Amino acid sequence: MRVAVLGAGAMGCLYGAALHRGGADVMFVDVNAEHITAINANGLELERRSGTEQLPIPAVRPEDLQGPLDLVLVFTKTFMTDTALTGIAHAIGPDTRLLTLQNGLGNEQRLAAHADEARVLVGVSSLPSDLVGPGRVRSHGEGGTKLYTAFPSGDPAFAEEVAALLTKGDLAAIADPKIYEAVWSKAIFNATMNPLCALTLRTPGFLGAHEESRAMIRAAVDEGIAAAHANGVMVNGQAIHDLTHVSVTDHADHEASMLQDVKAGRRTEVDAINGAIVTAAKAKGVATPLLETFWRFVKLEESKLAGE
Repeated sequence: MRVAVLGAGAMGCLYGAALHRGGADVMFVDVNAEHITAINANGLELERRSGTEQLPIPAVRPEDLQGPLDLVLVFTKTFMTDTALTGIAHAIGPDTRLLTLQNGLGNEQRLAAHADEARVLVGVSSLPSDLVGPGRVRSHGEGGTKLYTAFPSGDPAFAEEVAALLTKGDLAAIADPKIYEAVWSKAIFNATMNPLCALTLRTPGFLGAHEESRAMIRAAVDEGIAAAHANGVMVNGQAIHDLTHVSVTDHADHEASMLQDVKAGRRTEVDAINGAIVTAAKAKGVATPLLETFWRFVKLEESKLAGE
């Protein structure tokens, strides 16, 4: 399988490495020149609890990507999806599948603007990963991956093939027909933990150590569960609560992506995460005051960082 990982950040590198180990022909695609140069010069350095690997996976700029591809794994920021896919349109053939493992809701619709719905897959990851320097990624923590066809016209066999490749590459993955329960569950988790980390400038371990934040975590998750149920997605609420506990314990030192963005003065994905949940909840007459407050405060933080 010929795979392009579009967005070679921490998560993109983690998954590209797994697909490489699983036997796929992988190419990283990014616009960070220093990162690309380091990967091509020394290979990708991936540090996990099991040890550190140096993986010879090539990296290119979008305009240098050669097609056609069997799969494009999209790991860009949600607000960059259209631009990024347009930048590699020349390498997307009539049989190329697009898979999003991005944060938030609505990513499958963005991909469907660049490929037939039958060739769009959607998934979620519960793994942590941090970019520690050009060409260097660290992932300390356990988790898994679920993916499936995004629309009824898709081929489940291809989703199963990708899941098998990831599992063979030592990242456990399954093809799950109830994928939107997983997508919503991850979005609810992110809408709770990411803004709290970003607004306190602390990792999950700090949040778990204080009753004030523990109470907000419980309440925010409950709001998200209500929003999902109102939209006909019957998420398992206790499983989301359990995942927040894993976050503040096993992933205590992990820097959430929104925290990394705020620290770096970058735009966050809060619109696709909190904003999407709040909007979906309002459409069904469900109030999500805490999740909306998180959304508005992070937007204020973005305005401050942008000098507005």
